Amino acid sequence: MRRLSLPRATTALAVGLAAVVATAASPAAADTSWRDVSPADSNGSVLYDVETAGGATWAVGLRSDATTRPFAPVAMHWTGKGWQAPPQPADHGRLDDLAVGAPDEVWAVGTRNETVGDTDWDRGRALLQHWNGTAWSEVALPFPEGAGDTSLSAVDVDAAGSVWVYGGYADPAGEYVPVMFRGDADGGGGWTRLPADTGLTWVAQLEVGPGGVAHAIGDGVSRFDGRSWTRQSLPPSLDGAMYDGIEMRAANDIWAVGHIRDEKLWRRPVIVRYDGRAWRTVRTPAETGQLFDIAFDGSGSPVVVGETMDPAVNPAGNYVLTPGPRGFLTRTEEPPGAGYLYGAATDEAGRVWTVGGTAGAEGGISPSAYAGIRR
Repeated sequence: MRRLSLPRATTALAVGLAAVVATAASPAAADTSWRDVSPADSNGSVLYDVETAGGATWAVGLRSDATTRPFAPVAMHWTGKGWQAPPQPADHGRLDDLAVGAPDEVWAVGTRNETVGDTDWDRGRALLQHWNGTAWSEVALPFPEGAGDTSLSAVDVDAAGSVWVYGGYADPAGEYVPVMFRGDADGGGGWTRLPADTGLTWVAQLEVGPGGVAHAIGDGVSRFDGRSWTRQSLPPSLDGAMYDGIEMRAANDIWAVGHIRDEKLWRRPVIVRYDGRAWRTVRTPAETGQLFDIAFDGSGSPVVVGETMDPAVNPAGNYVLTPGPRGFLTRTEEPPGAGYLYGAATDEAGRVWTVGGTAGAEGGISPSAYAGIRR
């Protein structure tokens, strides 16, 4: 997701990582620690999320070509040698978020596009899919009767195997109403509707921790204690920032990444971290870029991925922040072949996966999906 925000922040506190230098780094060279494992025959595709658990790695997104009108959901499974794309239950739509609880417990959410008449593709319906180890199936959610357009933006699976889904619908008056549902591992035990008033305008990702404590991110960060949501107090210098990725390493170690609008740079990368007492800013380079996801490698170091629209920063479009020689978050890595990057995850071997689109001849995304592994 791409959102806009406010002017450049002037104050930042270093938490865990020291402050990064404010000058823009020169473009990074292709990094041999990354291996390009992009799926073959993925023309017209882009991947928005990647997740891995129990030895199972999946990526989701969309495909657009002359047969999809206007695009179709894509879900790909890593076999150890390449990607397989099992048949999808929806012909038209997209998948935006993914949760992997086990090899036979994979969930994906997005929106199914439906026609109204012969040519109108503007109508959207929430799309929830479940992989049982053999095939994908579409799962219905108990939206209120009479709900208009419905959509889903976030999904997660907790340690007990329950699946949490966040989205919304249009009521009869046309007003948007947020919803959150929780179901058991296979959805067969029914769905419980939970409080969904996060205090946010939109939700990009949901992270559920021990005891059913959840965090939602979007135009801010909100915390669910099992009964109600509380919008979190973030550094005032980042008012207006937009967040797309979150990683909960412990109850007192939570990271969120995104961007803020900047009068000179257009969009500047933003990272905040919760230390058990307060959310504080982790400084990022003063250059054009926005962040979509964060993962931690086997040594516990953060790997933050995103995109840049400034060819002086990186003509290929990918934007990766990792700790540099002095421990500062900086742009020192460039996955070969990568264009814009939207998702990141760490597998049980400590390898970081990232997905998005490949780098085109003119930079940015070419019509082909990208996947890379950081060894």
